[in-house]
Amino acid sequence: MFKKYFLPIICLILLTKCAQQVAPTGGKKDIIPPNLIESDPPNRTLNFTGNKISLFFDEYVVIDNITQKLIITPEADNPYNFKQKGTSIELNFKKQFEDSTTYTLNFGDAIKDYAEKNPAKNLKLVFSTGSSLDSGRVYGTIKDMRSNKPIFDALVGLYPISDTLNIVKQKPFYFSRTDSSGHFSIENAQIKDYRLFAIDDKNRNLLYNAKDERIGFLPQPVNAGSDSLNYDVSLFLSDNTPFRVQRTIPKVNNYTVVFNKGIEKVDVNFMNKDTLPYIVENNQQLKFFNIQPHPDTTYIRMTVTDSLGTSAQDTIKVSFLQQRGKDRQKDPFTMTSIPAQNKPLSKIFDYELQLSKPVSFIDDKSIQLISDSLTKEPLSNFKWSWNKYHNQIKISAKSTAKDSIKWDIPKGSLISIEGDTLAKMLIKHKVLNEEDYGLLRGSVNGADTTHIIVELVDQDYKILQSLYTTPFTFRNIPQGNYFLRLIIDANNNRRWDTGLPSENRQPEKIYYFPDKLLIKANFEINDTNFDLSTVR
Repeated sequence: MFKKYFLPIICLILLTKCAQQVAPTGGKKDIIPPNLIESDPPNRTLNFTGNKISLFFDEYVVIDNITQKLIITPEADNPYNFKQKGTSIELNFKKQFEDSTTYTLNFGDAIKDYAEKNPAKNLKLVFSTGSSLDSGRVYGTIKDMRSNKPIFDALVGLYPISDTLNIVKQKPFYFSRTDSSGHFSIENAQIKDYRLFAIDDKNRNLLYNAKDERIGFLPQPVNAGSDSLNYDVSLFLSDNTPFRVQRTIPKVNNYTVVFNKGIEKVDVNFMNKDTLPYIVENNQQLKFFNIQPHPDTTYIRMTVTDSLGTSAQDTIKVSFLQQRGKDRQKDPFTMTSIPAQNKPLSKIFDYELQLSKPVSFIDDKSIQLISDSLTKEPLSNFKWSWNKYHNQIKISAKSTAKDSIKWDIPKGSLISIEGDTLAKMLIKHKVLNEEDYGLLRGSVNGADTTHIIVELVDQDYKILQSLYTTPFTFRNIPQGNYFLRLIIDANNNRRWDTGLPSENRQPEKIYYFPDKLLIKANFEINDTNFDLSTVR
Protein backbone atom coordinates (compact mmCIF):
# COMPACT_ATOMS: atom_id res chain seq x y z
CA MET A 1 0.00 0.00 0.00
CA PHE A 2 2.80 2.37 1.04
CA LYS A 3 4.80 1.69 -2.18
CA LYS A 4 1.66 2.21 -4.27
CA TYR A 5 1.29 5.90 -3.20
CA PHE A 6 4.92 6.78 -2.47
CA LEU A 7 6.05 7.46 -6.08
CA PRO A 8 3.08 9.73 -7.06
CA ILE A 9 3.57 11.81 -3.88
CA ILE A 10 7.27 12.34 -4.63
CA CYS A 11 6.44 13.39 -8.20
CA LEU A 12 3.80 15.83 -6.95
CA ILE A 13 6.30 17.48 -4.57
CA LEU A 14 8.90 17.80 -7.31
CA LEU A 15 6.39 19.31 -9.73
CA THR A 16 5.28 21.82 -7.06
CA LYS A 17 8.86 22.92 -6.46
CA CYS A 18 9.44 23.28 -10.17
CA ALA A 19 6.42 25.63 -10.39
CA GLN A 20 7.70 28.09 -7.77
CA GLN A 21 8.88 31.45 -9.22
CA VAL A 22 12.25 32.65 -7.97
CA ALA A 23 14.40 35.58 -8.93
CA PRO A 24 17.04 34.69 -11.51
CA THR A 25 20.59 34.58 -10.21
CA GLY A 26 23.75 35.81 -11.87
CA GLY A 27 24.08 38.34 -14.65
CA LYS A 28 24.69 42.09 -14.51
CA LYS A 29 22.58 44.33 -12.32
CA ASP A 30 20.09 46.52 -14.18
CA ILE A 31 21.23 50.12 -13.78
CA ILE A 32 19.37 51.61 -16.76
CA PRO A 33 16.42 53.82 -15.74
CA PRO A 34 13.08 53.63 -17.54
CA ASN A 35 12.72 55.86 -20.61
CA LEU A 36 9.58 57.73 -21.59
CA ILE A 37 8.69 56.72 -25.17
CA GLU A 38 5.32 58.49 -25.50
CA SER A 39 2.92 60.74 -23.59
CA ASP A 40 -0.67 61.88 -24.03
CA PRO A 41 -0.70 64.82 -24.44
CA PRO A 42 2.72 64.97 -26.11
CA ASN A 43 5.33 67.23 -24.57
CA ARG A 44 4.88 70.97 -25.41
CA THR A 45 1.26 70.49 -26.50
CA LEU A 46 -0.80 73.68 -27.10
CA ASN A 47 -4.52 74.28 -26.44
CA PHE A 48 -4.78 71.28 -24.10
CA THR A 49 -8.34 70.90 -22.76
CA GLY A 50 -8.29 67.46 -21.16
CA ASN A 51 -7.94 66.32 -17.59
CA LYS A 52 -6.13 62.99 -18.15
CA ILE A 53 -2.40 62.52 -18.66
CA SER A 54 -0.79 59.23 -19.70
CA LEU A 55 2.88 58.26 -19.78
CA PHE A 56 4.28 55.20 -21.61
CA PHE A 57 7.69 53.68 -20.83
CA ASP A 58 10.02 51.12 -22.37
CA GLU A 59 9.77 48.74 -19.37
CA TYR A 60 7.59 47.88 -16.39
CA VAL A 61 7.42 50.74 -13.88
CA VAL A 62 6.19 51.39 -10.34
CA ILE A 63 5.05 54.58 -8.59
CA ASP A 64 6.85 55.84 -5.48
CA ASN A 65 5.05 58.48 -3.38
CA ILE A 66 3.93 60.47 -6.39
CA THR A 67 1.61 62.76 -4.43
CA GLN A 68 4.67 64.16 -2.63
CA LYS A 69 7.19 64.04 -5.48
CA LEU A 70 5.17 65.25 -8.46
CA ILE A 71 5.61 69.02 -8.66
CA ILE A 72 3.16 70.96 -10.82
CA THR A 73 4.02 74.58 -11.63
CA PRO A 74 2.31 76.89 -11.40
CA GLU A 75 0.72 75.14 -8.44
CA ALA A 76 -2.71 73.88 -9.49
CA ASP A 77 -5.57 73.45 -7.04
CA ASN A 78 -6.62 70.37 -8.96
CA PRO A 79 -6.64 67.01 -7.10
CA TYR A 80 -5.87 63.85 -9.05
CA ASN A 81 -5.77 60.07 -8.74
CA PHE A 82 -3.32 57.78 -10.48
CA LYS A 83 -3.11 54.28 -11.93
CA GLN A 84 -0.12 52.12 -12.80
CA LYS A 85 -0.62 49.57 -15.60
CA GLY A 86 2.50 47.63 -16.48
CA THR A 87 4.54 50.01 -18.61
CA SER A 88 2.18 53.01 -18.31
CA ILE A 89 1.11 55.61 -15.75
CA GLU A 90 -2.22 57.42 -15.88
CA LEU A 91 -3.15 60.61 -13.98
CA ASN A 92 -6.80 61.65 -13.82
CA PHE A 93 -7.40 65.20 -12.61
CA LYS A 94 -10.66 66.23 -10.98
CA LYS A 95 -11.14 69.25 -13.25
CA GLN A 96 -9.68 70.95 -16.28
CA PHE A 97 -6.64 73.21 -15.98
CA GLU A 98 -6.84 77.02 -16.00
CA ASP A 99 -7.13 78.68 -19.41
CA SER A 100 -4.15 80.24 -21.20
CA THR A 101 -1.59 78.84 -18.78
CA THR A 102 1.61 76.88 -19.33
CA TYR A 103 1.99 73.96 -16.91
CA THR A 104 5.09 71.97 -16.07
CA LEU A 105 4.81 68.55 -14.43
CA ASN A 106 8.11 67.56 -12.84
CA PHE A 107 8.01 63.97 -11.61
CA GLY A 108 11.34 63.94 -9.75
CA ASP A 109 12.09 60.31 -8.83
CA ALA A 110 8.45 59.30 -8.40
CA ILE A 111 8.53 56.75 -11.26
CA LYS A 112 10.99 53.83 -11.15
CA ASP A 113 11.60 50.59 -12.99
CA TYR A 114 10.04 47.45 -11.54
CA ALA A 115 13.18 45.32 -11.12
CA GLU A 116 15.86 47.53 -9.55
CA LYS A 117 13.87 50.67 -8.70
CA ASN A 118 16.00 52.92 -10.90
CA PRO A 119 14.20 56.29 -11.12
CA ALA A 120 13.41 57.88 -14.47
CA LYS A 121 15.75 60.83 -14.97
CA ASN A 122 14.67 64.40 -15.77
CA LEU A 123 11.08 63.26 -16.33
CA LYS A 124 9.14 66.41 -17.13
CA LEU A 125 6.04 67.20 -19.20
CA VAL A 126 5.15 70.70 -20.42
CA PHE A 127 1.84 71.74 -22.00
CA SER A 128 -0.26 74.85 -22.44
CA THR A 129 -3.99 75.42 -22.21
CA GLY A 130 -3.53 78.41 -24.51
CA SER A 131 -2.19 79.00 -27.99
CA SER A 132 1.45 79.41 -26.95
CA LEU A 133 3.95 78.23 -24.36
CA ASP A 134 5.23 80.75 -21.83
CA SER A 135 8.88 81.39 -22.61
CA GLY A 136 10.06 83.14 -19.46
CA ARG A 137 13.23 81.83 -17.84
CA VAL A 138 15.23 82.61 -14.70
CA TYR A 139 18.50 80.83 -13.99
CA GLY A 140 21.56 81.11 -11.79
CA THR A 141 23.62 79.59 -8.99
CA ILE A 142 22.96 79.05 -5.27
CA LYS A 143 25.82 78.98 -2.74
CA ASP A 144 26.25 78.97 1.01
CA MET A 145 27.26 82.44 2.17
CA ARG A 146 29.60 81.32 4.98
CA SER A 147 31.48 78.68 2.95
CA ASN A 148 31.00 79.85 -0.66
CA LYS A 149 30.19 76.22 -1.60
CA PRO A 150 27.37 75.32 -4.03
CA ILE A 151 24.20 73.91 -2.44
CA PHE A 152 22.53 70.82 -3.85
CA ASP A 153 18.73 70.41 -3.90
CA ALA A 154 17.95 73.93 -2.71
CA LEU A 155 14.49 75.20 -3.64
CA VAL A 156 14.48 78.34 -5.82
CA GLY A 157 11.07 79.96 -6.18
CA LEU A 158 9.42 82.84 -8.04
CA TYR A 159 6.65 84.55 -6.07
CA PRO A 160 4.04 87.07 -7.21
CA ILE A 161 4.90 90.57 -6.02
CA SER A 162 2.65 91.45 -3.11
CA ASP A 163 2.74 93.57 0.05
CA THR A 164 1.47 90.54 1.96
CA LEU A 165 3.99 88.01 0.61
CA ASN A 166 4.89 85.54 3.37
CA ILE A 167 7.04 82.62 2.25
CA VAL A 168 6.51 80.90 5.61
CA LYS A 169 2.91 80.28 4.53
CA GLN A 170 2.93 80.88 0.77
CA LYS A 171 4.35 78.44 -1.79
CA PRO A 172 6.16 79.70 -4.91
CA PHE A 173 4.26 80.17 -8.17
CA TYR A 174 7.18 78.69 -10.16
CA PHE A 175 10.17 76.86 -8.75
CA SER A 176 13.12 74.60 -9.43
CA ARG A 177 15.78 72.75 -7.44
CA THR A 178 19.53 73.08 -7.74
CA ASP A 179 21.84 70.41 -9.16
CA SER A 180 25.09 69.26 -7.53
CA SER A 181 26.86 72.38 -8.85
CA GLY A 182 24.26 74.69 -7.31
CA HIS A 183 22.77 75.61 -10.70
CA PHE A 184 19.05 76.15 -11.18
CA SER A 185 16.79 76.99 -14.10
CA ILE A 186 13.12 77.93 -13.96
CA GLU A 187 11.56 77.68 -17.41
CA ASN A 188 8.20 78.21 -19.14
CA ALA A 189 7.23 81.01 -16.75
CA GLN A 190 5.00 83.94 -17.59
CA ILE A 191 7.09 86.94 -18.60
CA LYS A 192 6.58 89.39 -15.76
CA ASP A 193 8.21 90.54 -12.51
CA TYR A 194 8.62 88.22 -9.51
CA ARG A 195 10.32 88.07 -6.13
CA LEU A 196 13.03 85.39 -6.03
CA PHE A 197 13.76 83.41 -2.85
CA ALA A 198 15.92 80.31 -2.33
CA ILE A 199 15.66 78.06 0.73
CA ASP A 200 17.01 74.74 2.01
CA ASP A 201 13.50 73.25 2.17
CA LYS A 202 14.76 70.25 4.16
CA ASN A 203 11.25 68.84 4.63
CA ARG A 204 10.35 69.53 0.97
CA ASN A 205 7.07 71.25 1.83
CA LEU A 206 7.86 74.30 -0.39
CA LEU A 207 7.63 76.58 2.67
CA TYR A 208 10.32 78.42 4.62
CA ASN A 209 11.12 77.20 8.13
CA ALA A 210 13.08 80.05 9.71
CA LYS A 211 14.28 77.97 12.65
CA ASP A 212 16.66 75.68 10.77
CA GLU A 213 16.53 76.38 7.02
CA ARG A 214 18.92 78.69 5.21
CA ILE A 215 17.48 81.37 2.98
CA GLY A 216 18.67 83.77 0.30
CA PHE A 217 16.82 86.36 -1.76
CA LEU A 218 17.24 89.16 -4.25
CA PRO A 219 16.29 92.58 -2.86
CA GLN A 220 14.78 93.76 -6.15
CA PRO A 221 12.19 92.01 -8.38
CA VAL A 222 13.43 89.87 -11.27
CA ASN A 223 11.87 89.63 -14.70
CA ALA A 224 11.48 86.25 -16.39
CA GLY A 225 12.01 87.69 -19.85
CA SER A 226 14.35 86.16 -22.39
CA ASP A 227 17.02 88.76 -21.53
CA SER A 228 17.10 87.73 -17.85
CA LEU A 229 20.50 87.66 -16.16
CA ASN A 230 22.35 84.85 -14.45
CA TYR A 231 21.47 85.38 -10.79
CA ASP A 232 23.82 84.39 -7.96
CA VAL A 233 22.16 83.96 -4.57
CA SER A 234 23.82 83.08 -1.26
CA LEU A 235 21.97 81.26 1.51
CA PHE A 236 22.31 82.11 5.19
CA LEU A 237 20.61 81.27 8.49
CA SER A 238 18.21 83.92 9.75
CA ASP A 239 16.19 82.65 12.70
CA ASN A 240 13.58 85.38 13.07
CA THR A 241 11.22 83.25 15.17
CA PRO A 242 10.05 85.18 18.26
CA PHE A 243 12.03 84.80 21.46
CA ARG A 244 10.31 82.66 24.07
CA VAL A 245 11.15 80.76 27.21
CA GLN A 246 11.40 77.13 26.13
CA ARG A 247 11.55 75.69 29.64
CA THR A 248 12.76 76.39 33.18
CA ILE A 249 14.90 74.15 35.39
CA PRO A 250 14.40 74.84 39.13
CA LYS A 251 16.94 73.40 41.59
CA VAL A 252 17.84 74.07 45.21
CA ASN A 253 20.96 76.04 44.27
CA ASN A 254 19.98 77.63 41.00
CA TYR A 255 17.17 78.33 38.56
CA THR A 256 17.82 78.09 34.81
CA VAL A 257 15.75 79.74 32.08
CA VAL A 258 16.26 78.08 28.67
CA PHE A 259 15.37 80.07 25.55
CA ASN A 260 14.37 78.75 22.15
CA LYS A 261 17.40 80.34 20.44
CA GLY A 262 20.68 82.08 21.06
CA ILE A 263 21.06 85.17 23.23
CA GLU A 264 23.11 88.11 22.01
CA LYS A 265 22.30 90.39 24.92
CA VAL A 266 20.14 90.25 28.06
CA ASP A 267 19.05 92.95 30.51
CA VAL A 268 17.60 91.85 33.85
CA ASN A 269 15.44 94.03 36.11
CA PHE A 270 14.54 92.71 39.56
CA MET A 271 11.01 93.90 40.24
CA ASN A 272 10.82 93.49 44.04
CA LYS A 273 14.11 95.29 44.81
CA ASP A 274 15.84 91.97 45.35
CA THR A 275 18.88 90.81 43.40
CA LEU A 276 20.22 87.42 42.43
CA PRO A 277 23.58 86.71 40.80
CA TYR A 278 23.24 85.24 37.30
CA ILE A 279 25.23 84.18 34.25
CA VAL A 280 24.53 83.38 30.60
CA GLU A 281 25.39 79.76 29.73
CA ASN A 282 25.97 78.35 26.22
CA ASN A 283 24.56 81.59 24.76
CA GLN A 284 21.07 80.14 25.18
CA GLN A 285 20.19 80.02 28.87
CA LEU A 286 20.13 82.28 31.90
CA LYS A 287 21.08 80.81 35.30
CA PHE A 288 20.18 82.49 38.61
CA PHE A 289 21.91 81.46 41.83
CA ASN A 290 20.22 80.91 45.19
CA ILE A 291 22.20 83.16 47.52
CA GLN A 292 20.45 83.92 50.79
CA PRO A 293 18.80 86.00 52.02
CA HIS A 294 16.05 86.65 49.48
CA PRO A 295 12.27 86.14 49.22
CA ASP A 296 10.85 82.72 48.38
CA THR A 297 9.83 84.09 44.99
CA THR A 298 11.68 86.69 42.94
CA TYR A 299 9.98 88.41 39.99
CA ILE A 300 12.21 89.43 37.12
CA ARG A 301 11.56 91.53 34.04
CA MET A 302 14.04 90.69 31.31
CA THR A 303 14.76 92.02 27.84
CA VAL A 304 16.47 89.52 25.54
CA THR A 305 18.06 90.39 22.17
CA ASP A 306 19.11 87.96 19.44
CA SER A 307 21.80 88.24 16.76
CA LEU A 308 19.34 89.99 14.40
CA GLY A 309 18.89 92.80 16.92
CA THR A 310 15.32 91.68 17.63
CA SER A 311 14.32 92.10 21.28
CA ALA A 312 11.60 90.57 23.38
CA GLN A 313 10.48 91.16 26.95
CA ASP A 314 9.14 88.68 29.46
CA THR A 315 8.40 88.46 33.15
CA ILE A 316 9.42 85.32 34.98
CA LYS A 317 8.99 84.07 38.52
CA VAL A 318 12.15 82.56 40.00
CA SER A 319 11.36 80.07 42.72
CA PHE A 320 14.02 77.62 43.96
CA LEU A 321 13.32 74.10 45.16
CA GLN A 322 13.16 73.50 48.88
CA GLN A 323 16.27 72.02 50.48
CA ARG A 324 16.03 68.53 51.95
CA GLY A 325 18.46 67.55 54.64
CA LYS A 326 21.06 69.62 56.45
CA ASP A 327 23.71 69.86 53.71
CA ARG A 328 23.02 71.59 50.43
CA GLN A 329 24.39 69.73 47.40
CA LYS A 330 26.20 72.23 45.17
CA ASP A 331 27.01 71.98 41.49
CA PRO A 332 30.77 71.64 40.86
CA PHE A 333 32.83 74.82 40.60
CA THR A 334 34.99 74.39 37.47
CA MET A 335 37.28 76.41 35.23
CA THR A 336 38.52 76.14 31.63
CA SER A 337 41.01 78.25 29.71
CA ILE A 338 41.20 79.70 26.20
CA PRO A 339 43.55 78.55 24.71
CA ALA A 340 42.97 75.17 26.29
CA GLN A 341 45.64 73.53 28.41
CA ASN A 342 48.65 72.15 26.48
CA LYS A 343 47.92 74.31 23.43
CA PRO A 344 51.01 76.27 22.31
CA LEU A 345 51.16 79.86 23.55
CA SER A 346 53.24 82.72 22.19
CA LYS A 347 55.26 84.79 24.63
CA ILE A 348 52.93 87.77 24.16
CA PHE A 349 49.38 86.53 24.46
CA ASP A 350 45.74 87.18 25.27
CA TYR A 351 44.11 84.68 27.59
CA GLU A 352 40.74 83.81 29.10
CA LEU A 353 39.66 81.92 32.21
CA GLN A 354 36.05 80.71 32.08
CA LEU A 355 34.35 79.76 35.38
CA SER A 356 31.08 77.88 35.90
CA LYS A 357 29.81 80.26 38.60
CA PRO A 358 30.16 83.97 39.36
CA VAL A 359 33.19 84.74 41.52
CA SER A 360 32.87 86.67 44.78
CA PHE A 361 36.60 86.80 45.63
CA ILE A 362 39.87 86.72 43.68
CA ASP A 363 43.40 86.97 45.00
CA ASP A 364 45.22 88.30 41.94
CA LYS A 365 48.52 88.34 43.83
CA SER A 366 48.56 84.61 44.57
CA ILE A 367 47.61 83.60 40.99
CA GLN A 368 50.96 83.56 39.21
CA LEU A 369 52.41 83.24 35.73
CA ILE A 370 55.48 80.98 35.86
CA SER A 371 58.04 81.51 33.08
CA ASP A 372 60.82 79.41 34.63
CA SER A 373 61.91 78.20 38.06
CA LEU A 374 62.97 81.69 39.11
CA THR A 375 60.56 83.96 37.22
CA LYS A 376 57.07 84.22 38.66
CA GLU A 377 54.72 87.16 38.22
CA PRO A 378 51.35 87.67 39.91
CA LEU A 379 48.22 88.25 37.88
CA SER A 380 48.06 91.74 39.39
CA ASN A 381 51.10 92.69 37.27
CA PHE A 382 49.15 92.19 34.06
CA LYS A 383 46.15 93.86 32.45
CA TRP A 384 43.04 91.83 33.32
CA SER A 385 39.28 92.41 33.63
CA TRP A 386 35.97 90.73 34.49
CA ASN A 387 33.03 90.26 32.18
CA LYS A 388 29.55 91.49 33.13
CA TYR A 389 28.69 88.32 35.06
CA HIS A 390 31.98 87.94 36.98
CA ASN A 391 32.63 84.46 35.61
CA GLN A 392 35.16 85.28 32.88
CA ILE A 393 38.61 86.83 33.25
CA LYS A 394 40.35 88.34 30.20
CA ILE A 395 44.12 88.70 30.50
CA SER A 396 46.82 90.31 28.36
CA ALA A 397 50.26 89.09 29.40
CA LYS A 398 53.88 88.60 28.40
CA SER A 399 56.22 85.76 29.36
CA THR A 400 59.98 85.27 29.16
CA ALA A 401 59.69 81.44 29.18
CA LYS A 402 61.84 79.37 26.83
CA ASP A 403 60.02 76.02 26.96
CA SER A 404 56.71 76.26 28.83
CA ILE A 405 54.32 78.81 30.29
CA LYS A 406 52.35 77.90 33.41
CA TRP A 407 49.53 79.44 35.41
CA ASP A 408 49.67 78.54 39.08
CA ILE A 409 46.22 78.93 40.65
CA PRO A 410 46.33 78.04 44.38
CA LYS A 411 43.35 76.69 46.26
CA GLY A 412 41.37 79.58 47.74
CA SER A 413 42.56 82.16 45.19
CA LEU A 414 39.13 82.06 43.48
CA ILE A 415 35.97 81.69 45.57
CA SER A 416 32.51 81.47 44.00
CA ILE A 417 29.38 83.20 45.23
CA GLU A 418 28.37 79.86 46.76
CA GLY A 419 31.52 79.86 48.90
CA ASP A 420 33.30 76.96 47.19
CA THR A 421 36.75 77.15 45.66
CA LEU A 422 38.82 75.39 43.07
CA ALA A 423 41.38 72.77 43.92
CA LYS A 424 44.97 73.86 43.26
CA MET A 425 45.49 74.04 39.48
CA LEU A 426 48.57 74.25 37.29
CA ILE A 427 47.69 75.09 33.66
CA LYS A 428 50.57 74.35 31.27
CA HIS A 429 51.32 75.52 27.73
CA LYS A 430 54.30 74.91 25.49
CA VAL A 431 55.99 78.04 24.22
CA LEU A 432 55.06 78.47 20.60
CA ASN A 433 58.03 78.06 18.25
CA GLU A 434 57.48 80.46 15.38
CA GLU A 435 59.56 78.31 13.04
CA ASP A 436 56.86 75.62 13.25
CA TYR A 437 54.23 78.00 11.85
CA GLY A 438 53.54 80.08 8.76
CA LEU A 439 52.71 83.73 8.11
CA LEU A 440 50.22 85.36 5.71
CA ARG A 441 50.17 89.01 4.64
CA GLY A 442 47.83 91.00 2.43
CA SER A 443 45.66 94.07 2.08
CA VAL A 444 42.16 95.21 1.16
CA ASN A 445 41.78 97.74 -1.65
CA GLY A 446 38.71 99.74 -2.60
CA ALA A 447 36.92 99.50 0.78
CA ASP A 448 36.31 101.56 3.88
CA THR A 449 39.16 100.13 5.95
CA THR A 450 37.35 100.90 9.23
CA HIS A 451 34.49 98.55 8.31
CA ILE A 452 36.13 95.23 7.46
CA ILE A 453 36.79 91.84 9.03
CA VAL A 454 39.43 89.60 7.47
CA GLU A 455 39.10 85.95 8.55
CA LEU A 456 41.39 82.99 8.03
CA VAL A 457 39.36 79.76 8.16
CA ASP A 458 40.34 76.11 7.90
CA GLN A 459 38.89 73.56 5.47
CA ASP A 460 35.90 73.03 7.79
CA TYR A 461 35.34 76.83 7.78
CA LYS A 462 36.25 77.11 11.44
CA ILE A 463 37.72 80.55 12.14
CA LEU A 464 41.42 80.43 13.01
CA GLN A 465 42.05 84.17 13.32
CA SER A 466 40.17 87.43 12.69
CA LEU A 467 41.71 90.84 11.92
CA TYR A 468 40.05 94.23 11.49
CA THR A 469 42.56 96.44 9.66
CA THR A 470 44.43 96.60 6.38
CA PRO A 471 47.19 95.77 5.62
CA PHE A 472 46.77 92.54 7.63
CA THR A 473 49.19 89.92 8.89
CA PHE A 474 48.19 86.50 10.20
CA ARG A 475 50.93 85.00 12.35
CA ASN A 476 51.61 81.60 13.90
CA ILE A 477 49.45 79.65 11.42
CA PRO A 478 49.69 75.84 11.74
CA GLN A 479 50.70 74.10 8.51
CA GLY A 480 47.69 73.21 6.37
CA ASN A 481 45.16 74.43 3.80
CA TYR A 482 43.08 77.53 4.49
CA PHE A 483 40.57 79.94 2.99
CA LEU A 484 40.74 83.71 3.34
CA ARG A 485 37.53 85.71 3.43
CA LEU A 486 36.55 89.33 3.83
CA ILE A 487 33.42 90.61 5.59
CA ILE A 488 32.12 94.11 4.91
CA ASP A 489 31.29 95.07 8.50
CA ALA A 490 28.69 97.73 7.68
CA ASN A 491 27.79 98.60 11.28
CA ASN A 492 31.37 98.17 12.55
CA ASN A 493 30.43 95.80 15.37
CA ARG A 494 33.28 93.37 14.57
CA ARG A 495 31.04 90.45 13.67
CA TRP A 496 29.13 89.19 10.64
CA ASP A 497 25.44 90.12 10.78
CA THR A 498 22.86 88.00 9.03
CA GLY A 499 19.94 89.27 6.96
CA LEU A 500 16.24 89.57 7.72
CA PRO A 501 13.92 88.55 4.85
CA SER A 502 10.80 90.07 6.42
CA GLU A 503 12.47 93.51 6.23
CA ASN A 504 14.19 92.86 2.88
CA ARG A 505 17.49 93.29 4.73
CA GLN A 506 20.49 91.58 3.17
CA PRO A 507 23.27 90.04 5.29
CA GLU A 508 26.66 91.69 5.40
CA LYS A 509 28.62 90.78 2.30
CA ILE A 510 31.33 88.12 2.35
CA TYR A 511 34.04 87.81 -0.29
CA TYR A 512 36.47 84.91 -0.64
CA PHE A 513 40.03 85.07 -1.87
CA PRO A 514 39.80 83.04 -5.11
CA ASP A 515 42.47 80.46 -4.27
CA LYS A 516 42.86 77.97 -1.44
CA LEU A 517 46.01 78.81 0.52
CA LEU A 518 48.62 76.21 1.51
CA ILE A 519 50.44 77.48 4.59
CA LYS A 520 53.79 75.82 5.32
CA ALA A 521 55.91 75.85 8.45
CA ASN A 522 58.52 78.64 8.59
CA PHE A 523 57.17 80.12 5.36
CA GLU A 524 55.61 83.46 4.41
CA ILE A 525 52.91 84.21 1.85
CA ASN A 526 52.59 87.83 0.78
CA ASP A 527 50.27 89.91 -1.42
CA THR A 528 47.04 88.00 -0.72
CA ASN A 529 45.08 91.12 -1.66
CA PHE A 530 41.36 91.78 -2.05
CA ASP A 531 40.38 94.25 -4.77
CA LEU A 532 36.74 95.13 -4.15
CA SER A 533 36.59 97.49 -7.10
CA THR A 534 36.34 94.43 -9.35
CA VAL A 535 33.53 92.66 -7.46
CA ARG A 536 31.15 95.47 -6.49
